[in-house]
Amino acid sequence: MKRVAPSVRMREEVDGILRGTAVGAVDPMKAGLKKAIRRVWPKAFRQRCQVHILAKLPKGMQGRMKKLVHQVFRAPSYEEALKRGRALIARFKDRYPAALECLEKDLEGCVTYLCFPNEHHVRIRTTNRVERLNGDGRRRTKVIPRFPSERSCLSLLYASLITASAKWRGVVLTPAILRKLDRLTETTTGTEMAA
Repeated sequence: MKRVAPSVRMREEVDGILRGTAVGAVDPMKAGLKKAIRRVWPKAFRQRCQVHILAKLPKGMQGRMKKLVHQVFRAPSYEEALKRGRALIARFKDRYPAALECLEKDLEGCVTYLCFPNEHHVRIRTTNRVERLNGDGRRRTKVIPRFPSERSCLSLLYASLITASAKWRGVVLTPAILRKLDRLTETTTGTEMAA
């Protein structure tokens, strides 16, 4: 039997699930998984969790800076968020270099959700759902000392995804939203979607 590289298997499995959708990779992941995702989907959107960025600010400055950072994260558009973020970083980088270096590094990833339909913003701007899903996957696989095959492990994780997706309510998909998602897919894949 021919051995298939994990990244190839991941591409085959997930491409079947995500065929025809805009891929959005969230980012509470380990470096190896991030690297695999970049290799499989080099143009995927990457959303950083805003809550984690705010938590990295020193406790003494969190109260004062939270409103300013929220003005960046709640901007009306992606471009405006980048403009506000860069202005905030320039204004306070000398006073809080470590915290604002973190924001500068992840600014684009923190506001990626603004590229998606407005109705989805509240659902995708943080990575809590994915973190919960990752924890559930670890919990389920930890109790099994050894899987008989790679397919059996993938089947268990796929079942976890199906169970979790039934609880993900509130993501509206109207015809207009689907058209916007199709346009996003075109930008990530370079191909036109069938009408």
